[in-house]
Order: sequence, then structure tokens, then C-alpha cells
Amino acid sequence: MTIRRLALFVNRTKPGVDEIVRAVEETTRKAGVSLTIADAWPVKRESIAGCDACGVVGGDGTFLGLAEAAALEGIPLFGINRGKLGFLAAYPSEDVSASIKSILAGDYQLDRRALIEIRFADGSFALALNDIVLKTREVFRMGRFIVKANGEVVNEFRADGLILATPTGSTAYNLAAGGPLVDPAAAIIALTPICAHTLSNRTMIFDGEAELEVSSEEVNPLGISVDGRATLEAQGRLPLRVRSAKVQLSLIRPKNLSHFEVIRNKLKWS
Repeated sequence: MTIRRLALFVNRTKPGVDEIVRAVEETTRKAGVSLTIADAWPVKRESIAGCDACGVVGGDGTFLGLAEAAALEGIPLFGINRGKLGFLAAYPSEDVSASIKSILAGDYQLDRRALIEIRFADGSFALALNDIVLKTREVFRMGRFIVKANGEVVNEFRADGLILATPTGSTAYNLAAGGPLVDPAAAIIALTPICAHTLSNRTMIFDGEAELEVSSEEVNPLGISVDGRATLEAQGRLPLRVRSAKVQLSLIRPKNLSHFEVIRNKLKWS
């Protein structure tokens, strides 16, 4: 893939980003590559249309802010990490020029990651690279959530909330809530209850072809968050219908970067 037009989205709240931006500007100018820099959030699809690739300067949260638009436009995405963990933003903030040169030279690996598609009862939809979270808005109250798979009732969960995660998102809220780590190449959807009332209610793994429906008879306020974006009121949006998205996201990552090496390093395994 030849990159002649590059977009760079910058999280200005992160320290040291100005220096990174200058390095990217200088490297792309010398390579004759058109560069567009933006820091407006949320990102709209039309702002990246026609680009050959998109870069993100920030942490994994910033990276997630580009995932839906990039997947829908079919544009590969890479991240320069200025956050804490950097599971998704795989390029280090040191020696940015070398990283950009390698990307422009095609010296990278292209990973394809599954997303989940969420369709709301009001007709709107969203894509998630990590997860969708349905949760009680009142922190000291438990909710009731009914889950169906392909029309068949799975269970009624009494819990603080539910996490529906992709394999990529298994290292995020899903992991913190006691869910499993999943190989990103797996075609599955993981459902993890948050602080379930019944101790036997653990993570359930569904086939990637399954269509899940999540509803609730809860009278107290519920909120929905997709990839950590601003929380939506669940009123009028339930039931949710969740399935694997038809589109995938292409990630530009350093060559020979192993997912398991990242896991070992980030989670500080021995």
C-alpha cells in the first residue's frame, strides 16, 4: 500500500504531543506525503475520507475514537502511544521519525481486527472495537438484564451491568471484571456480567455468527457506553442487538510485533 495522503489526529491533553507532531510534519514533508492534522472530537467519517492511512497521537482511548470511522472508510490505522498501556497504540513516542519512515516505506504488518455492531431500538447503530457496556446509572443499585442468543433466552442477569467485548477488547473492562483474555484472531463475542448477584454467572463466549439481544425490565436509569464514548441514556434504545460487524479494522503495527509479547509486557507477566 502506497501512502500519499496521511491524516493525524492528536489528543492535545497528552504531554509531549507538539514535539511528536513536528516530527511527523518534517518526516512527511521530506517524503512528499500530504499531511492533515486534526484535534476535533468526535471524529466524523468525512474528515478522513480519501486518506490512505490515519495516525493517532494519544493513548488507547484516543485510538478508539478513530476506530469506527476508519473501519467504515476502510482506512488503516496506527497509533503513537502517549497513554499508559498502549495495547492499540503500538508505536512508541521515542524516535517518531523512524516509525513514520518505516510506515511510509511499507515496513509494517497489517492486522485485521473484528468489531461488533450494535443496533439500537431507535434505528441507530454503532461499531465497537473494544466493547459495549450496559450499566445502571445509580451506582448503588443492581440492574436486571435479559440476554437472548439467536432468539433463545440465555439468562436473566442480576448485576451492576453487562460487558459485551470483542477479542481485542478482552484486555480492557472485560479483563478488569474477571473476564478471559482472548486471542484477537478468534471469532467470538464475550459477555461478562459486572458484579453479578449469582456467583455462578460468569463470562459466556458466543460464536461470532450469533446475534445477541439485550433488554431490561429495570425501572431505574441505565446507561450505554460504546468503546468508552459519552454514555447514552438507555431509555428508548433497548433492546440492543449485537453481532459481529461485516467490516473489520486494519491496524498498522510494527513488523514482528507479537500480540502475546505485548500481553506479557503490558501485564508484566514474568
